[in-house]
Amino acid sequence: MSNFIIYPSINLFLYDLKEGLGQSSDQINQNRYNFWHKVYGNLDEHDFNEKYAQLQHPQTPDTDPIQLLDTQIQPFPSPLDGWYYPLQLGDTYALQVNYSGKLNANHQFNDDPQNLDDQPFFHLKQDLIQRLSQQTGTLGQTWLLWGQLTTPKTDTEIEEIAQECYTQILSNYNWNRDIIGKGQLNGATLFELWYRPANPGLSPAEFWQNYRQKSHHLLIWLFPHDSTPNAMRTQVQATYYDWLRLFQYRHKIVWSYYQSQAQKYDLKREYVDIQPAIHKIKQMTEQCEKNRIRLGHLQQTMKEHLINLSQYAIALNALQNQSRTLTINLENYQYRLQSMQKKYPTSDLTVLAEFSSELYAQKYQRQVASDCENFQPGLTLLENLNSTLQGIIDVEQTKSDRALDTTIALAGIGLAISGLTATAISVQQPQPKSYQDVSFLSSPIVFWSLLFSSPFLIALLYRLIAHWRRR
Repeated sequence: MSNFIIYPSINLFLYDLKEGLGQSSDQINQNRYNFWHKVYGNLDEHDFNEKYAQLQHPQTPDTDPIQLLDTQIQPFPSPLDGWYYPLQLGDTYALQVNYSGKLNANHQFNDDPQNLDDQPFFHLKQDLIQRLSQQTGTLGQTWLLWGQLTTPKTDTEIEEIAQECYTQILSNYNWNRDIIGKGQLNGATLFELWYRPANPGLSPAEFWQNYRQKSHHLLIWLFPHDSTPNAMRTQVQATYYDWLRLFQYRHKIVWSYYQSQAQKYDLKREYVDIQPAIHKIKQMTEQCEKNRIRLGHLQQTMKEHLINLSQYAIALNALQNQSRTLTINLENYQYRLQSMQKKYPTSDLTVLAEFSSELYAQKYQRQVASDCENFQPGLTLLENLNSTLQGIIDVEQTKSDRALDTTIALAGIGLAISGLTATAISVQQPQPKSYQDVSFLSSPIVFWSLLFSSPFLIALLYRLIAHWRRR
């Protein structure tokens, strides 16, 4: 027996990062272009620069959304019943897309019952994907499917209809695998599902790209038969801002978690280099004690170590930033959900609280906090190695400076004696008769001056003087 539904509709809540930590102005401008490209698929660079590149709004408090269009929404071309609603929510671009197919012959809402066998939700989703140029949200996205039942249904029958709607959205569907639970909102039954692709040995960065393309977070909201289409649309519209906020926090939590895994992956690779560095510095310490190490080699090693220390510190700081982002958005998610429960007191939104429970968000929070603690000692160890290397360099630099002082002193003594020799020769010896006259070499003065200016004797004299000064 076929099931029918009145006014089947899809809302897509899509989120992009407006400005990432440390991104350049060019990257931020590219983020803006990618976001507007979802709204205007044929937007060329000239049109973007003319209309949208200057749409830069200051960072605002979390409670102050910014509407990015003067007309609030951008409607689909007639006779399509749909629109775009772009917003800036703090550091996030949010795009809500609403689509319900075509208007009727009178350009009014089409409230005729539609057969689910005709896969209305499948066609709505495919049209939306084409309109978005196959692009997904860089932070994540949520599909909200809704419509009105045509006849009274039991709870079991309502769930069967929800499963039928779900199969039209996900190709490799598995209800029991993906179902989180069900609840009630404004007298209508609400289901939440979340499909997460497996990780076939990909790096965290590669897996996130795969996750963005293949994961699906869905809510299916089925209104009872004794409602009216207009009342249903009014009730759905009243919840739009709540959904926009709740899903924003949800996707930032998931995004932060997977970004943290990428940082953890980098830190593990950096940590592998620590043990060889420890061994190398130990060898240098032993060589330093035996005077078998060159200062230039030490300085090169220090340069390499500072690079490793810098990379490790940057990765650890990024991990800590993700931990803070995750914690803040978890608190915001819980607060928004509590506000919704107060706003809709006859509803049961327990199903939405599952995400913030020990199974999902809180588990992510504990994992990232634990990772930060586990990798912090690595930074301390690298800093200690840096101090050890600097100490060795200082010792070798001191040795080098002393050797240079000794050389200068010896050179000074040698120059002094040579000066005396030259003076004695010039005073006591008669002037040579020609350049071939070398009779002055037989002078005793030359002999004694050469003897006292020899390196051996100069060094001996320097040692005696230094020893006498230390007494």
